[in-house]
Amino acid sequence: MKKVIELTPKQANIRIQQNNAILFLDVRSCVEYKFVGHAIGSILVPWMDEPEWEINPRFCHAVSALLVDRYDPLNTEIILICRSGNRSLDAGNALLKKGFKNVAHITTGFEGRLDALKQRSNFDGWCYDDLPWEQC
Repeated sequence: MKKVIELTPKQANIRIQQNNAILFLDVRSCVEYKFVGHAIGSILVPWMDEPEWEINPRFCHAVSALLVDRYDPLNTEIILICRSGNRSLDAGNALLKKGFKNVAHITTGFEGRLDALKQRSNFDGWCYDDLPWEQC
């Protein structure tokens, strides 16, 4: 079985800048996307969301709907981001099981790993690497 491609934030950003056909998805919750911030150009499709925090049963369908006008949707390059890389990997594996062939995820996510004080964005992640993001 095919594996989800692992990218650092910088590698993902370079790919996104070089190819505007990439589908860049943020799979965090609506609250995280809005209040923590999000990578510029990412589209929110939650893998899990409040209040139940259960896997979104319509996740793969929502991704398919975003690609409905593409010539070869299953071969579209998709890059996923979450908070720290865990949910994006799970979501990527779900997409592979549904037949998508070119799925990557950002291994350190938007905020990165926890430090000794249990805070994020101090080691790695999209924000730590000072890549384009916004908060709304």
